[in-house]
Amino acid sequence: MSTVAVFSLLIGSLLGGRFRIFILPPVIVVGAAILGAGLTWQGHDSSHIVVTILVFAAVLQLGYFCGAAVVRVRASAYRRKAAPSFDGRSFG
Repeated sequence: MSTVAVFSLLIGSLLGGRFRIFILPPVIVVGAAILGAGLTWQGHDSSHIVVTILVFAAVLQLGYFCGAAVVRVRASAYRRKAAPSFDGRSFG
């Protein structure tokens, strides 16, 4: 379960840092299908599968939010700096 949480946090942060469009619903559906099939094949019961999918979806959303926030903070830090001028004058 913790492996699912860690990997979904990493995947979510990568998606949040990369995509500006809302990509979470298709990723959650595909991830839930893969997790459900894999856990069913391993012989886990339905309650364990549902809890694992819920943890995956929740932590994926948390990672997406954190990844998007980090990119936004980094972009605003770069925008605050005034561009150097070739003639020595500064604008901004």
